[in-house]
Amino acid sequence: MSGTQLAAEMQALSLSDRAATPPPSKHCDETPRKSSKKRPVLVDCMPLPPVDEYHKPEATGVYYYAIYLRDNALVECAVRAMPELANHSPSVQKLHAVDYLCWLVDDPSLSMQLAVVKKRHKKAMPCITEHEVALVLTLFPLEKEAYENRMTAKDVQKLVDALGCKPDWYEIALFI
Repeated sequence: MSGTQLAAEMQALSLSDRAATPPPSKHCDETPRKSSKKRPVLVDCMPLPPVDEYHKPEATGVYYYAIYLRDNALVECAVRAMPELANHSPSVQKLHAVDYLCWLVDDPSLSMQLAVVKKRHKKAMPCITEHEVALVLTLFPLEKEAYENRMTAKDVQKLVDALGCKPDWYEIALFI
């Protein structure tokens, strides 16, 4: 076998290898594609509590974005969601309502707490009848990380529809 013949065979072998191997995918060489999904719209929880109120706490000094729980709001929510609870005690109905609301927005961190009722709350929501403290459903605390990862506007609207009140910033009076 001569040198030219060997070179020709090697070139033919090389060409047949290239034909057998598929060209590399475009996606392998490029950076990964970004998801086509847009980030969901987060709830607009502005304005924040007034600065003078924030710096002069009446109770714990811990603020949560929360929904006021008017009289029987949780009981009504529980019975609407699970009619079989109609004959149970209100305490059982309330526990099931909170579980249902956690399921509704897929957020197990929701909880009931006692909050300080301020004049601004009563002015914004005349349905508030309590004078000093009221029961609220807490959504997220006033902290940087919680604010950046807050609930979506869609989820908060589901809770507003279920409970019949708009959310606001409340100072927690007592953690239950």
